Amino acid sequence: LADVRIELRSNSNKTIGHSTTDIQGKFRFKNIPAGMYIILARRQGFKPATVIVAGGAPKSLALAMESEQPLSVAIIATLNQARNALSPETGSTVYRFTANNIDQLPQGDNTPLNDVLIQAPGVTQDSYGQGQSQIHIHGLNGGGIQYRLNGVFLPEAVSSFGQLLGAYIIKNMSLIDNFMPAQFGYRNEGVIDIHTKDGCLSPGGQFEYYGGQRGTIQPSLQYGGCAGKLSYYLSGFYYQSALGVQSPTPTPTPLHDRTSQGQGFSYISYLLSPATRLSLMMGTAINTYQIPGQPDLPIAFPISGVFNYPNSANLSTTEFEQNYFGILTLQGTAGPKLDYQLAWFSRYYSLKYNPDPVGDLAYNGVADRVFHSGFINGLQEDTSYHLNRQHTLQAGYYSSGETLEEDNSALVFPVNSAGVPAILPKAVIDNFNGDALLFGLYVQDQWRPLPALELTLGTRYDVMNYFGWYTQLSPRLGLVYKLTRTTVLNAGYARYFQVPPFESVLVNTVDKFAGTTGASAIGFGNPKIEPEDDEFFDAGIGQQLPFGLSATIEGWFLWATKKLDLAQFGKTYIFAPLQYRHGRGWGADFSLVKNTKNISAYFNFSYAVQQATNVVAGQFLVDDPVELSYISRHWIYLDDDQEFSSSAGLSYRRWGFLLSVDAIWGNGYRFGFANLETQDPYVQVNAAIAHKLPVPALGNVEGRLSIVNMFDHVYLIRQGSGIGIFSPQYGPRRALYFTITVPLGDMRTPDPAS
Repeated sequence: LADVRIELRSNSNKTIGHSTTDIQGKFRFKNIPAGMYIILARRQGFKPATVIVAGGAPKSLALAMESEQPLSVAIIATLNQARNALSPETGSTVYRFTANNIDQLPQGDNTPLNDVLIQAPGVTQDSYGQGQSQIHIHGLNGGGIQYRLNGVFLPEAVSSFGQLLGAYIIKNMSLIDNFMPAQFGYRNEGVIDIHTKDGCLSPGGQFEYYGGQRGTIQPSLQYGGCAGKLSYYLSGFYYQSALGVQSPTPTPTPLHDRTSQGQGFSYISYLLSPATRLSLMMGTAINTYQIPGQPDLPIAFPISGVFNYPNSANLSTTEFEQNYFGILTLQGTAGPKLDYQLAWFSRYYSLKYNPDPVGDLAYNGVADRVFHSGFINGLQEDTSYHLNRQHTLQAGYYSSGETLEEDNSALVFPVNSAGVPAILPKAVIDNFNGDALLFGLYVQDQWRPLPALELTLGTRYDVMNYFGWYTQLSPRLGLVYKLTRTTVLNAGYARYFQVPPFESVLVNTVDKFAGTTGASAIGFGNPKIEPEDDEFFDAGIGQQLPFGLSATIEGWFLWATKKLDLAQFGKTYIFAPLQYRHGRGWGADFSLVKNTKNISAYFNFSYAVQQATNVVAGQFLVDDPVELSYISRHWIYLDDDQEFSSSAGLSYRRWGFLLSVDAIWGNGYRFGFANLETQDPYVQVNAAIAHKLPVPALGNVEGRLSIVNMFDHVYLIRQGSGIGIFSPQYGPRRALYFTITVPLGDMRTPDPAS
């Protein structure tokens, strides 16, 4: 049992020493004179244990503690500790969110997951859907954000509007970026490591109703509990809004922008023995979106036989997404030194984009009907062996196979040799089926040569098969040095093997659309997207300050070969990868945090530069020969590079009330020819007030009033130009929302803020 406080007392009951058990449940007292002693063990959730021993010669001692909770609760807590130890973070930059931190945000656990993450340093918002933001970490956008669910890598499509996971399922979450140990592979822009609520550790549940302006309604339900050796947690919500995709105009409620969404998640585990459990996680997300248009566009392409054209702001364009996943995990310990986890995962997703056949043809010259789907199955295994007090050895593997279907059909106009389009459209079919394979092995050693120094030395070997075979050996070295009781230094070097988002690769598009209004101005384009090869360096310092403040500063540098980026596929809201010969980036993050019983506050500021040169694949996505030529000879800023960004938040709890405010600021994304221009800076402030009232037979019912964009600042997220950018999008306008939360049973208080 880890984290047990051990007290050594003399025969006269005087305390003469303290210790704490390690992850193996071990403790030690050195240089104890001969005599009789009392050892007292304490840990929350267990009855104190006492034993009398004779000191002098070295002697092993076994000490047992009795749980105050049902045995299954104690076992689950211990197994969770062992599982967490399989994913060390030594040398990494880690920003943690607990359920309590999320509850302190203005929208509470109804905050979309990405909007939670933009409160971390170096994370910036971008346009997308679900009334939420796509995110970038340090200005990167190669589809390289990795999601892990209870320690298992969950492949998630990057081109969809909605998200597969909601903030309400989170017990605690870590954002890991910069240096990453060897167990993290394939997507290394950042890792979102989520640990979900557990029915035994957080029994009970709640019903919640969230709604307000923009036609927003969102009822949700979550409930968990224990039944002998079985633990279960179930949750789900339905969401409806008139603001589905961020608006191309500054209006608060754009035309044709409704969305309906449903999401469900379940986590069920069963104790096969005190040292082993079998877990099943399942989730689904089904979303529909109307796509808003730009008003007052001229008819650019007359259509034979059509005399009445639809309003360009109210076309019938829609998108439908569905996602399903399952993860079966066997996790446990084998003796005091060996921990393991073996997981099988499966995921199916599909995305269908339906155009307005007349409107899209008339205004854009092309009406794309897109269907992308993927079915992925895989295995992940992680093992940790505690060799001694200085060394913890780890090894594991990952393998997956994905079957992909990409059906792109479009109505376009033929174009003659003089460049004049016809008025009678024709159909172009651009379909592709393929398979993608990934396999990787890693080994690493957590080495503690000195009490104040910890090193993580590791390497991984990865193989990818998609458009050919690719392999890479990737060493990793991270260190943490505790300089003083209040000062910690960290540094790391990593080589990364970053794979492209397979579901978004466009294979035959250039040739199929040649000689039509759907053709790119670039008459060629290598479709064979390859893995990105990164060299990454970072160093930082963490400092505990007076008045309960803690500060961190982290600097980083990236050199990339075959740099991946995502670009918009024409006028659709589908994104596809393009690739540069080289990329480079550098920056720094600053974070200041204060947490007390009643007050939680944070301030983050980040500087990030991302540049690339010479497009070597996906050239047709640039759509301008002059621009493509310029990029081949110059380093350019990536369109997702926002040089300066900041976030801040403050919450105060007293007398059953919660007052909360948060804010984001950015100096604007790049736009224009070769991304040479910068948009105007923007700021958005959100706020809320919440209060809990005891209601007979119900418990503490909470009411919350939230306001998004409190000062109604009108700002552009995207101007609508730049490399691979074709649509303007604005940030959300001011809106009021209310939440009623009714407890169902125990639903214990979330962890303290950290």
